[in-house]
Amino acid sequence: MNTNGKPALEIRDVSKIYKAKVGLLSGRGKDVVALDRVSFEINKGEIFGLVGESGSGKTTAGRLIVSLEETDSGEILMDGQPVTGLKGKTLKKFRSKAQMIFQDPYQSLNPQRSILDTVAEPLNIHRVGDAAGRKDRVREVLSSVGLSPPDDFLYRYPHRLSGGQRQRVAIARAMVLNPEFVIADEPTSMLDASISAQIFNILLKMRNELGVTQLFITHSLAAARYLCDRIAVMYHGRLMEVGQADQVIRNPKHPYTKALIDALPKFGHSGDRKRYGTLLTRERTDAQDVGCNFFSRCALAQENRCNLEKPVLEDNGNRNMVACFLR
Repeated sequence: MNTNGKPALEIRDVSKIYKAKVGLLSGRGKDVVALDRVSFEINKGEIFGLVGESGSGKTTAGRLIVSLEETDSGEILMDGQPVTGLKGKTLKKFRSKAQMIFQDPYQSLNPQRSILDTVAEPLNIHRVGDAAGRKDRVREVLSSVGLSPPDDFLYRYPHRLSGGQRQRVAIARAMVLNPEFVIADEPTSMLDASISAQIFNILLKMRNELGVTQLFITHSLAAARYLCDRIAVMYHGRLMEVGQADQVIRNPKHPYTKALIDALPKFGHSGDRKRYGTLLTRERTDAQDVGCNFFSRCALAQENRCNLEKPVLEDNGNRNMVACFLR
């Protein structure tokens, strides 16, 4: 992993709020804070994991990075250059360098397009090579993701593929332009364990052989530990803990990280045995938005502090960052 020079990606105090719609009878609902002043860096050539439960803001972060949505505030830089607010040709050039693998291969592939047309589409958009050269490139990238011999797949349609094969096609489409940075958004959430392991190995191959920097978005700490160099744990739009993957999982500091570890299946054990026990069985109903995001669910929270002040990410030693007063 090359960590010299500028980071591949910098997220600086990025916020994203989805405004509530106004109903005819119900009035205005509550705004949803998807990201609240989030900051992190991804080094060149590493796989960085963004971990958290559904609704934590992980996918929003990925969509903001590739400019599928716009930030409300903050800045995103790729190789030191701002990518927020790009338009026209500059946005098109940026997207040739940064690609996204979506969670659902059933939705991300057009059922009316052949695998050849699907994977070649980025080459057509960016006018790379001629028809024969594009077809050769599609063959090459299909082989690299394990769809071999590639000619057996070129003229198939998505409905003739298994879920794992569809996700391989989605990865091939993301890789066909030789991007420098790839976001993998829950790429195995709809696949069984054996196929998931194969997809993980493809992502590792992309990093180890091609040097592709990756943001791996997942709800699974087990997957993050297997795949990632570093991880950031996110809860309700804020980062709770950031550090070396193995170290964060072996020696977690934030109560939410501990709760995620307690939630992992433990084979050979039954009942409600918990290692850390940091998650309340019943949430506090009087929690306000001014304190720690995890206050309403935290069994260790301190009244008159955790509910009144938001902790910030601070160095806890060994290059690990924790946002908790109790660290």
